[in-house]
Amino acid sequence: MVRGWWLITAAAVVTAVLTALGKVYTGAVVAGLVAAGGAVVAVIAERGRAQIAERAKSQPRSPYVCRVDKIDDPVRLRVHPAARLEHADGHVNRVPPFVPRDRMPELEAALRAGGFVLVVGDSAAGKTRLAYEAMRACLPKHVCVKPEEDSAALAAGIVAAKQKRPSVLWLDDLERYLGTGGLTRTDLDELGNGVVVLATLRAHLRDELSARYDPSRAESDRLIARAGREVFDAVSMEIRLGRVWSPAELANARESTDPRIAHAVRAADRHGVAETIAASPELLRDWHDAWSAAPRTPDRTYGDPRGAALVSAAVDVRRAGYHRPLSLDILRELHEVYLREHGGKSLHPGTWENALDWATKPLHATSSLIDPDTYRAFDYLVDETVHDASAPAIPEATWLTLIERLDPDDVVEVAWQASHAGYVQYTEPVFHRALDSGHYHAAAGLAECLDEAGQHSRAAELLELTISRAEGKDGVSDQDVLNMRRSLAWMIGEQVSGHGDPQRALDIIRRVVRHGETLLGTTHPRLLSAKLTLARQLGASGNPEEALAVASDVAALALEHNGSNDELTLDARFEAAVWTRHVHGDAAGVEVFGELLEHAQSVDTVSWPFLIDTAWNLGGALLKSGNAAAAVSVLEQAVTESELAYGRKHARALPVRLSHASAIAAAGDLSTAVELTRELVADSTDTVGEADLTTLQMKAHFAHWTRQAGDRATAVELFESVLADGVRLFGDDHWLVVSVRAELTKLCGIAADRDEG
Repeated sequence: MVRGWWLITAAAVVTAVLTALGKVYTGAVVAGLVAAGGAVVAVIAERGRAQIAERAKSQPRSPYVCRVDKIDDPVRLRVHPAARLEHADGHVNRVPPFVPRDRMPELEAALRAGGFVLVVGDSAAGKTRLAYEAMRACLPKHVCVKPEEDSAALAAGIVAAKQKRPSVLWLDDLERYLGTGGLTRTDLDELGNGVVVLATLRAHLRDELSARYDPSRAESDRLIARAGREVFDAVSMEIRLGRVWSPAELANARESTDPRIAHAVRAADRHGVAETIAASPELLRDWHDAWSAAPRTPDRTYGDPRGAALVSAAVDVRRAGYHRPLSLDILRELHEVYLREHGGKSLHPGTWENALDWATKPLHATSSLIDPDTYRAFDYLVDETVHDASAPAIPEATWLTLIERLDPDDVVEVAWQASHAGYVQYTEPVFHRALDSGHYHAAAGLAECLDEAGQHSRAAELLELTISRAEGKDGVSDQDVLNMRRSLAWMIGEQVSGHGDPQRALDIIRRVVRHGETLLGTTHPRLLSAKLTLARQLGASGNPEEALAVASDVAALALEHNGSNDELTLDARFEAAVWTRHVHGDAAGVEVFGELLEHAQSVDTVSWPFLIDTAWNLGGALLKSGNAAAAVSVLEQAVTESELAYGRKHARALPVRLSHASAIAAAGDLSTAVELTRELVADSTDTVGEADLTTLQMKAHFAHWTRQAGDRATAVELFESVLADGVRLFGDDHWLVVSVRAELTKLCGIAADRDEG
């Protein structure tokens, strides 16, 4: 064996030398020598490989031998690897932390007593991991001997186990060591003291060796089955492990901070925790591999491009926000989209029946790529795709099909996700379908979706229409209408500083609060939420002190009744922080928003939008207080998260990106700020239109930094364009018009009034 490896090593060295010569020296002679030398090297390497293969045939494969407390990779003992988790130091962990199981004390006691210990359970119930952890806990100084994974290599493992006493003969998946030439009762009896046999077995495989099936077996098979039963009779202690975890085990799992365990616990009502962890990577690989699978004979189900397209469609349905049971007809229609996008018939897809059978067939007891009852994609596949930066975007045809085919009450979340993906144009048509069919709650939600996407005026019109239709209808309570009116006030009023009509919104929200106090009482969450909208419009109308007082009162009540981590409490603290900054200055804003962000990041249930908005306001306060470098850092992260949450061009992401560009300019990098705002003008135009206030605001900043960068002519042209559009759209006294006119006055040294613009 050694000689064969030396031949291969020598060949590698010669190859390296020849390659170096070819790079240093040129010419036909050297090229010929290199080519000839390469041919000789190939012969040497081939001889080395042949010698290794020949020796391997004549010698049994050596077992894995290691003292138990020195084993640092449980995968080496066939513990199922989970999804790879990369830590901050670059270390990649393939196995999650062990979660204590109920049978652990029993198994440890059995191992200390010695003999033949067998752990039995369903596939992926966690048998191997439990055996490994119990062995490490109570037999750390024993030597673990794991024979290579077939019965032919078992003899070498048994010899090593006898020689290395005290030892553990590790026989994971015991059935692989049974059969012709495999483990016998005699082997076990001859091990003697000092050797513990630790094995695992899938429960249904023992039944296959049962004597009840002997009459139908051939004679040779009856002998093999009898030998297997004799091995089972030698077991001194059997530990049975259930696939479904007990309440105590689930409680232990919930204490883990590992995201893979947390994901598995969430699926515990449908799948076993260990099963979810173990099967997930295999399912993911099966899905991806199926795209390139070659056609096969129809004697069994197999993965092929049609199956991969089917799974891709099911995954994207969930990525699109729909998580309920799905019609198979819709899924069959959708999967054709993915086949076409990957090459269609050139992929040689198999039949629909084969694809469906393959995708719904369990890999480990119950886990399958697609649930056979609900046709929902396996959770892990969805999560991995969502977090995979290289995953393709959901096709437009998928969005359109779901929005057209799903029931109005089911389509709201899909429409929101479609707007984040840049397909807000599909929202209004489905709004009218929902409204006309009497699904008023869905219609209100779709109007809010349009508002989030920057179509504030149209969203307010549609919500007012919904309220007028919904009042007095069955299934729509006074509380529902009150909540719609609160949303209407928010749409009409100021959401971002300088935008909206806060005075008109103030009239609406005052009526909502008065009605809410009568209908709900002074501490009801909906009433307190309405008061936060009241605070925002009070402050935007010129009463920041009153706004701060209202928000602070709501924060105190929410804290008293709901606790510090409740969404309403955090919202109230946010609103109080907004007006603290206005009343007490940017330094105070830095303090209160910083404290709020730190607390919010420690609460698992806090939404991304809340974290993004809090970081955005903290970055703005840092910028205005003169700490541009810190502002850049905070806002850069806020931009990253807003683009993940909404999409780069979404209306909610645009102002965060503008603040980031402002911080970069203040930090002295004008060229980068100019390029960022140039992109912002284009993206805002695509999202909300050229005549929208947000787009004009972006263009004004672009002009400002272009002037500071030295391009006066371009800046004047941009400012004049913004001024003309601003006066036409918003009037001569609008804050943006006043601001741009002042910029032009400084730039040109003249009075840049409306006529000159």
